[in-house]
Amino acid sequence: MIGFVVVSIVAQLVAGQSGELDKAKTEYAKGAQTEAARVNFVTKLIRMRARLARANNEQWKAVDAEIMRHPAPADSAGLSKRLIGEWASPRHEYVFKSDGSWSMLPVEPDVTHGTWRIEGNQYFDMGPTGPTTKYTVLLLTATDFVFTDGEIPFYETRIGKK
Repeated sequence: MIGFVVVSIVAQLVAGQSGELDKAKTEYAKGAQTEAARVNFVTKLIRMRARLARANNEQWKAVDAEIMRHPAPADSAGLSKRLIGEWASPRHEYVFKSDGSWSMLPVEPDVTHGTWRIEGNQYFDMGPTGPTTKYTVLLLTATDFVFTDGEIPFYETRIGKK
Protein backbone atom coordinates (compact mmCIF):
# COMPACT_ATOMS: atom_id res chain seq x y z
CA MET A 1 0.00 0.00 0.00
CA ILE A 2 2.78 2.47 0.90
CA GLY A 3 4.55 1.66 -2.38
CA PHE A 4 1.38 2.47 -4.33
CA VAL A 5 1.01 5.81 -2.54
CA VAL A 6 4.65 6.74 -3.25
CA VAL A 7 4.32 5.79 -6.93
CA SER A 8 1.07 7.74 -7.16
CA ILE A 9 2.63 10.86 -5.63
CA VAL A 10 5.67 10.67 -7.91
CA ALA A 11 3.42 10.22 -10.96
CA GLN A 12 1.38 13.26 -9.95
CA LEU A 13 4.52 15.38 -9.50
CA VAL A 14 5.92 14.34 -12.89
CA ALA A 15 2.57 14.97 -14.57
CA GLY A 16 2.35 18.38 -12.92
CA GLN A 17 5.80 19.39 -14.12
CA SER A 18 5.09 18.04 -17.60
CA GLY A 19 1.87 20.03 -17.41
CA GLU A 20 3.90 23.16 -16.66
CA LEU A 21 5.83 22.73 -19.91
CA ASP A 22 2.65 21.95 -21.85
CA LYS A 23 0.95 25.02 -20.39
CA ALA A 24 3.88 27.26 -21.35
CA LYS A 25 3.87 25.85 -24.91
CA THR A 26 0.12 26.37 -25.24
CA GLU A 27 0.32 29.96 -23.98
CA TYR A 28 3.14 30.73 -26.40
CA ALA A 29 1.28 29.15 -29.34
CA LYS A 30 -1.84 31.23 -28.60
CA GLY A 31 0.02 34.55 -28.54
CA ALA A 32 1.52 36.70 -31.25
CA GLN A 33 4.65 35.07 -32.65
CA THR A 34 6.90 38.09 -32.16
CA GLU A 35 10.58 38.10 -31.20
CA ALA A 36 9.67 39.54 -27.81
CA ALA A 37 7.24 36.65 -27.25
CA ARG A 38 9.91 34.11 -28.28
CA VAL A 39 12.45 35.68 -25.90
CA ASN A 40 9.94 35.64 -23.02
CA PHE A 41 8.98 32.03 -23.76
CA VAL A 42 12.56 30.75 -24.00
CA THR A 43 13.54 32.69 -20.88
CA LYS A 44 10.62 31.11 -19.01
CA LEU A 45 11.78 27.68 -20.20
CA ILE A 46 15.36 28.37 -19.08
CA ARG A 47 14.17 29.19 -15.57
CA MET A 48 11.92 26.11 -15.56
CA ARG A 49 14.82 23.95 -16.74
CA ALA A 50 17.13 25.26 -14.00
CA ARG A 51 14.52 24.54 -11.34
CA LEU A 52 13.90 21.00 -12.64
CA ALA A 53 17.63 20.23 -12.93
CA ARG A 54 18.27 21.40 -9.35
CA ALA A 55 15.45 19.09 -8.20
CA ASN A 56 16.98 16.16 -10.16
CA ASN A 57 13.75 15.92 -12.14
CA GLU A 58 14.23 14.27 -15.55
CA GLN A 59 11.69 16.68 -17.10
CA TRP A 60 14.58 19.10 -17.72
CA LYS A 61 15.38 17.01 -20.79
CA ALA A 62 11.97 17.77 -22.33
CA VAL A 63 12.49 21.46 -21.57
CA ASP A 64 15.93 21.36 -23.25
CA ALA A 65 14.33 19.82 -26.34
CA GLU A 66 11.70 22.57 -26.45
CA ILE A 67 14.28 25.33 -25.99
CA MET A 68 16.25 23.99 -28.97
CA ARG A 69 13.15 24.31 -31.17
CA HIS A 70 13.29 28.12 -30.89
CA PRO A 71 16.60 29.50 -32.22
CA ALA A 72 17.36 33.19 -32.19
CA PRO A 73 16.78 35.05 -35.45
CA ALA A 74 19.80 35.95 -37.57
CA ASP A 75 21.26 39.22 -36.24
CA SER A 76 25.05 39.16 -36.44
CA ALA A 77 25.61 42.71 -35.17
CA GLY A 78 23.00 42.64 -32.39
CA LEU A 79 24.01 39.22 -31.06
CA SER A 80 27.72 40.06 -31.25
CA LYS A 81 27.19 43.27 -29.31
CA ARG A 82 25.22 41.45 -26.58
CA LEU A 83 27.88 38.75 -26.19
CA ILE A 84 30.62 41.20 -25.20
CA GLY A 85 31.26 40.94 -21.47
CA GLU A 86 31.78 38.36 -18.74
CA TRP A 87 29.82 35.12 -18.56
CA ALA A 88 29.70 32.05 -16.33
CA SER A 89 29.00 28.51 -17.46
CA PRO A 90 28.43 25.77 -14.89
CA ARG A 91 32.18 25.03 -15.03
CA HIS A 92 34.08 28.21 -15.90
CA GLU A 93 33.90 31.97 -16.27
CA TYR A 94 34.76 33.71 -19.55
CA VAL A 95 35.22 37.15 -21.02
CA PHE A 96 34.21 37.91 -24.61
CA LYS A 97 35.89 41.00 -26.03
CA SER A 98 34.82 43.26 -28.88
CA ASP A 99 37.98 42.38 -30.84
CA GLY A 100 36.63 38.83 -31.30
CA SER A 101 38.79 37.23 -28.62
CA TRP A 102 37.68 35.30 -25.55
CA SER A 103 39.47 34.06 -22.48
CA MET A 104 38.72 32.04 -19.39
CA LEU A 105 38.74 34.12 -16.25
CA PRO A 106 40.82 35.16 -14.50
CA VAL A 107 42.91 36.32 -17.45
CA GLU A 108 46.44 35.14 -16.73
CA PRO A 109 49.37 33.99 -18.83
CA ASP A 110 48.66 30.58 -20.40
CA VAL A 111 44.92 30.64 -19.57
CA THR A 112 42.64 28.98 -22.13
CA HIS A 113 41.63 31.52 -24.78
CA GLY A 114 40.56 31.80 -28.39
CA THR A 115 38.51 33.74 -30.88
CA TRP A 116 34.78 34.03 -31.52
CA ARG A 117 32.40 35.45 -34.10
CA ILE A 118 28.69 35.39 -34.84
CA GLU A 119 27.30 35.13 -38.36
CA GLY A 120 23.52 35.32 -38.52
CA ASN A 121 22.58 33.24 -35.49
CA GLN A 122 25.61 30.96 -35.76
CA TYR A 123 28.24 31.29 -33.03
CA PHE A 124 31.76 30.20 -33.99
CA ASP A 125 34.33 29.43 -31.29
CA MET A 126 37.97 28.59 -31.90
CA GLY A 127 40.46 27.70 -29.18
CA PRO A 128 44.16 28.45 -29.49
CA THR A 129 44.98 25.16 -31.24
CA GLY A 130 41.67 23.52 -32.03
CA PRO A 131 39.28 23.64 -34.93
CA THR A 132 36.44 26.13 -35.10
CA THR A 133 33.25 24.82 -33.51
CA LYS A 134 29.88 26.01 -34.82
CA TYR A 135 26.84 26.46 -32.58
CA THR A 136 23.36 27.90 -33.05
CA VAL A 137 22.41 30.75 -30.74
CA LEU A 138 19.12 30.01 -29.01
CA LEU A 139 18.98 33.05 -26.74
CA LEU A 140 21.33 35.94 -26.09
CA THR A 141 19.98 38.61 -23.75
CA ALA A 142 21.50 40.89 -21.14
CA THR A 143 21.47 37.95 -18.70
CA ASP A 144 21.39 34.66 -20.66
CA PHE A 145 23.53 33.13 -23.41
CA VAL A 146 22.17 29.79 -24.59
CA PHE A 147 23.53 27.98 -27.62
CA THR A 148 23.53 24.46 -29.02
CA ASP A 149 25.67 22.13 -31.05
CA GLY A 150 22.45 20.57 -32.36
CA GLU A 151 22.35 17.90 -29.68
CA ILE A 152 22.50 19.68 -26.34
CA PRO A 153 22.10 23.28 -25.23
CA PHE A 154 24.80 25.11 -23.28
CA TYR A 155 23.87 27.72 -20.69
CA GLU A 156 25.85 30.75 -19.60
CA THR A 157 24.83 33.64 -17.36
CA ARG A 158 26.22 37.17 -17.44
CA ILE A 159 28.39 37.92 -14.42
CA GLY A 160 30.05 41.20 -15.25
CA LYS A 161 29.23 44.55 -16.69
CA LYS A 162 29.04 44.73 -20.42
